[in-house]
Amino acid sequence: MSYRRKKLLALFCATALSMTAVAGCTGTKSSTGNVVSSETETNAEETSAQSEAGTFSNADMFTERDLAGTYEESGAVYVTLSDDGITGETDGVVIKGQTVTITAEGTYIFSGTLSEGQIVVDADNAKVQIVFDNVDITCASSAAVYVKSAEKVFVTLAEGSQNTLRNTDEYVAIDDNNIDAVIFAKSDLTLNGTGSLTIISAEGHGIVSKDDLKIIGGTYDITAAGHALSGKDSVRIADGTFILTAEKDGIHAENADDEEKGYIYIADGDFTITSDGDGMDASNIVQIEDGTLDITAGGGAANSLKTHESDVPGGPGGGMPQNGERPDGESMPQMGEKPDGENMTEMGKRPDGTTPPEKPSQTDQSDTADETAAPDNATDHQSSSAETTEDTTTDESGTSTKGIKAGGGMYLNGGTYQIDSADDSIHSNANITIADGTYTLATGDDGVHADDALIVNGGTITVTESYEGLEGLTVTINDGTIDITASDDGINTAGEKMELNGGYIHILAGGDGVDSNGDLTINGGEIYIDGPSDNGNNAIDYGDRSSAYVNGGTLVAIGSSGMAEVMSDSSKQKVLMIKLGEQMEAGNVVLTDSEGNVIVSYTALKTYDCVIISTAEVESGATYTLTTSGTTTEVTAE
Repeated sequence: MSYRRKKLLALFCATALSMTAVAGCTGTKSSTGNVVSSETETNAEETSAQSEAGTFSNADMFTERDLAGTYEESGAVYVTLSDDGITGETDGVVIKGQTVTITAEGTYIFSGTLSEGQIVVDADNAKVQIVFDNVDITCASSAAVYVKSAEKVFVTLAEGSQNTLRNTDEYVAIDDNNIDAVIFAKSDLTLNGTGSLTIISAEGHGIVSKDDLKIIGGTYDITAAGHALSGKDSVRIADGTFILTAEKDGIHAENADDEEKGYIYIADGDFTITSDGDGMDASNIVQIEDGTLDITAGGGAANSLKTHESDVPGGPGGGMPQNGERPDGESMPQMGEKPDGENMTEMGKRPDGTTPPEKPSQTDQSDTADETAAPDNATDHQSSSAETTEDTTTDESGTSTKGIKAGGGMYLNGGTYQIDSADDSIHSNANITIADGTYTLATGDDGVHADDALIVNGGTITVTESYEGLEGLTVTINDGTIDITASDDGINTAGEKMELNGGYIHILAGGDGVDSNGDLTINGGEIYIDGPSDNGNNAIDYGDRSSAYVNGGTLVAIGSSGMAEVMSDSSKQKVLMIKLGEQMEAGNVVLTDSEGNVIVSYTALKTYDCVIISTAEVESGATYTLTTSGTTTEVTAE
């Protein structure tokens, strides 16, 4: 059992033991000595999955049997697949031609090859475990695995096994269900184990569950004309390695009938997602605890239809102060690198450097939703209150091309993210909370966009390319290291307020550095802004009937003087605004006191003629010297 699996199982058990009303769980030993839970699962998921805080816990998401990933060999039914004839018919298994139908509860171990065949589960309310031990099944016009009826189905990938399932032609109806995936389940579906599974779907989706889709471990290489992974009620991933290539969304969860469902939860895993649509899309919540995510959506930022002028110089990151370093002197991760300096998986390639099979050029035949459900949510679930129609970036067909998208709240609690997206890299139609993690974002629109509140409590966020870096109805930054390159505004709020309370922020903007359409309050942290060189925008901008307050922290903002705005007299910290009267070249900006002590030293990355400085060391009535491009200016703090 992997370290991650042990960690997840330990977390599950600890959480389950702390609950006061949870069903009991017993277990038996498999032939390998691993614990396999009985058919009575720890059904924490049957309680309210969503906590009072609006986020999920690991114990809510997975049962002990989900996490085990093992199977009982004694008493299992072995089925050998062959074009010359399928063997293994017994009670609970019906073989008709090249179709195997499972009709009773139990464990069924499959091996062998079918060049045209199908596994069907038609077992009413039973729990069925299917084990793949080197299976290769092609079903040209239907699902290779079709779960017609069951309470729950487990698909377990045997250790060391390599399994392949494929669809090669248009889907043809075989009953009243809209079968449109290589694995199609009308029930809850869990995939676990440690083997590998390759899925090729020429005309539809990769894996679809009309209830909850859970993946606990294993390696998945999925190429699909539709979505790679789709769950109507939820998609829940505990761990695994995923290479997902999709002509729609990489991971998709949507429930048009129940607004509390249709969510994505990821505890851990390694993801390489290349999608023509969104990398991940949920009609409700997206919550990610950990993992490594490499996402290219809609061809990346270079494929954006949005056009805008920019005076932003330089390449990715725009350059942090002090030659692109963090405050501790360490270099920010470059686009394509993990924080430890290792290269991320190249976009669209497997971790071993090989390229996934080329997906056929086909059109999608059907959607993952039931026939009575709403159509595929190709565009945002609702119009954004914080961006205008002109700001919406979709391709000519109206397909949404965001990195990670949520119709409800989004909670990013950790992980390493590299996202290159034609539209927003991270988007929510509600709130976004970023607690931790490392984010490298390149986008044709917003790096992070929330229709409602955007809250950053920690992490490292590098927006290497964007129209606007961070945007929300309100924006609150409490901590973290943030480096933004934007052709328009660096940080923008469309509503009531922006609060910068801590952390380290650097902004290189072609438009406003920070733009609050309500009040702007700076209570702490280090904030460095390379604002516009033209007079059409400000380094700092706030609403016409609003105010800007500096109550603490360090603020250095350079830009143009034409529209420069002063801070409120009610600020608790003194603010110096120096209009230089002429454009200064990029270079060192140094503020010293009357004794020659350096108060602020910053390297400007573009031309400017206005400097705004505020620190706790600036005292009322004191005289300071500002040195810019070899020119000195005396200024007194009034």
